[in-house]
Amino acid sequence: MPEKYDAIIIGSGIGGAAIGALLAHAGRNVVVLEKNKLPGGRCISYDRDGYLLDLGWHFFCLAEKGPLGEICNRIGMPGIIPWNTVKNTYLQIGEVVEKYTKKAMFAAVPEPDRGQLEKLFTKVFTITDEELEKLWYVPVEQWVHSFTKNAMANTIIDSFVCQYFCIPSTVASTAEFIRAFRDVMVAKASAYPDGGNTAVPTAYLSAMEKLGGTLKTNAGVKKIIVENNTAVGVVCEDGTEYRAPLIISNADISVTVLDLVGESHFPGDYVAKIKGLTYSIQGVVLRMVLSEKVTDKQCVIYIPDENSPPLKVTDQMKRGEVPDLVAGCYGSPTNFDPSMAPNGKQLLTSLHGCPPDITDNLDRWKEALVNSHMKVFPEAKGKVEKVWIDPPKLVNAFAGEGGNIIGVAQTVDQIHERRPSVVSPLKGLYFSSAEAGGHGIGTELAANSALELFEILKN
Repeated sequence: MPEKYDAIIIGSGIGGAAIGALLAHAGRNVVVLEKNKLPGGRCISYDRDGYLLDLGWHFFCLAEKGPLGEICNRIGMPGIIPWNTVKNTYLQIGEVVEKYTKKAMFAAVPEPDRGQLEKLFTKVFTITDEELEKLWYVPVEQWVHSFTKNAMANTIIDSFVCQYFCIPSTVASTAEFIRAFRDVMVAKASAYPDGGNTAVPTAYLSAMEKLGGTLKTNAGVKKIIVENNTAVGVVCEDGTEYRAPLIISNADISVTVLDLVGESHFPGDYVAKIKGLTYSIQGVVLRMVLSEKVTDKQCVIYIPDENSPPLKVTDQMKRGEVPDLVAGCYGSPTNFDPSMAPNGKQLLTSLHGCPPDITDNLDRWKEALVNSHMKVFPEAKGKVEKVWIDPPKLVNAFAGEGGNIIGVAQTVDQIHERRPSVVSPLKGLYFSSAEAGGHGIGTELAANSALELFEILKN
């Protein structure tokens, strides 16, 4: 006999874990089915030789002041995520290192373009709702060029866009960028949790279990059962069957629609839309273990030159070449949580945009990233004990989708009402992830998707 629940959630990433906690708090009997041994999706953290490593190194931009914190409040458990606010952040452009401030950004741009960049920043905070509504389908680059075409000014804005959405400003939505940028600047709450990135989905899943929900790992879903044009259950890889009136996918929306259900159960135009979706860029992560602590810097945004914003896949990379120095977000997880490394050691980590497959150039990427680390953390010279490089295929192994960093990209043709809805055309099937609905940056996009879906389902 199949196991019966009120809701079945496929995947335990931020969106799946969050909707699980919200529904459990509302009294629903829920089960989360996770294909991997470790829960958390792209937000897993795992042990390697005594070091706790994140699948992808990143911060949570709004932390407790955004949707991630709102979920904790909604389930009556504020404070369950052990946040450490980011306080010691720097901007390095070439050889110049400054505290990460607007003043440092403006100083990198020559007059008269400096004044134009300042006007752009002012506009972010003074723009009206009516003006913003007209910018959903305008690329950020086009909007920036209405202020300045200076290369460094554009690179500085592109660095925000690429770090937020993992797509370049040539295709990112201006309205989405302005909303996200304004939220971050006002909240001043960017944080990193004790226990690494996995602390966030783990907190939601633990709360869900306390509220009566169930988490099953190593429980990959093989197919979604459809009866009478309604999703009514799932069958796992091991043959176990589960039934529920609500089937919620936190997995890749394309895999869900085309493989787990089958396109014959959806309207043709919806299938075409799903097949045409594009995703965010892939990323490569470097981990460097030091014999001792050498820096107190928590985060450094590194821009080698005016043509290389952090997390952008440059034309040089697309040609298969590896830059000598690579822009990115550099930092030390152990400056937030020392327990992520053995006593006395320091862990340095960096995240960078890269082509989908860098297997043939992996040694060259490793060399370039180590050299870049030494530019950012010269104190590390002579202290390096281990170096690990994780290419996109590692993310792909855990989360699929070719190892992209976020999911369905927030491009001008996939934003606002052009984005897939959290409600599918198939009765009983819903989405809670960075693949559908929502607003915000990465994990917060997924959390907002969960909140959006919960508002629909709670009645």
